[in-house]
Amino acid sequence: MKSKPVQSKHLITIHQPHLWIASFVIFLLFMLFIVWSAFEYGRHEAGFDQSDYDQEIEILRQALDEQTSAKEKALRDNARLSRGSDIQKDASSKISDSLAACEDEVLKIKEELTFYHNIVTPRKSVREIQVNKVVMTPASNGTYNYKVVLIQVGRHDYVQRGNVELSFEGRNAQGEKVRLDLPTVSTSKTTKRQKFGFKYFQNFEGGIRFPQGFEPLSMFVKALPKSSKVPRVEKVFAWGDLIAGGNDANVGQEQDQVN
Repeated sequence: MKSKPVQSKHLITIHQPHLWIASFVIFLLFMLFIVWSAFEYGRHEAGFDQSDYDQEIEILRQALDEQTSAKEKALRDNARLSRGSDIQKDASSKISDSLAACEDEVLKIKEELTFYHNIVTPRKSVREIQVNKVVMTPASNGTYNYKVVLIQVGRHDYVQRGNVELSFEGRNAQGEKVRLDLPTVSTSKTTKRQKFGFKYFQNFEGGIRFPQGFEPLSMFVKALPKSSKVPRVEKVFAWGDLIAGGNDANVGQEQDQVN
């Protein structure tokens, strides 16, 4: 007697689905760790150390807190002494001087904090070069010391390379408006175009001396990246504002051209 084949269906079930989910989560976390490690290694090899910037920011914040406390104490002492005798008023005058110095220090610290925050906290996903700061300081014998700071905002995964040009517009001894390139007025040998290459920021410093009879009116800063994907930037600063202490890129600005 032949037996008939029996067809049967078996349903395979997973009795412990949480183990599969846990395994998948662990695998996903492991892959994320690998990606993050590679990212951190790349930043380290590129010369960027997040901890260094975080530490610098924390030091600046502590200094800002200390200066703020000193400023508040000076204000209280000044208010108390200004109502007293001549001796107390003299002490009040000295406190006022200390208060002014304290306010200057607070302003400098805030500028440094803003500078580091712009580096470690990119606000854009695209790469862009900005003129972060321009400082012009009168020196001896009619010379000036300048400092220009370029930064890259947005993504920092690429070294920006290119050239920066500095020039000065004003009136010559005959009253004619002319523009002088940096090599014409520099106190040291330099070129019209200075090369740059940075991921985060780069400083350009030097000294200048204008020809006799030249009256400066404005300073031009032009950044020319090699990459066609990064816009060229030209900023113009009023000379009077620069000499008056305007060292922020928004101080003394007459034009803001992006080509």
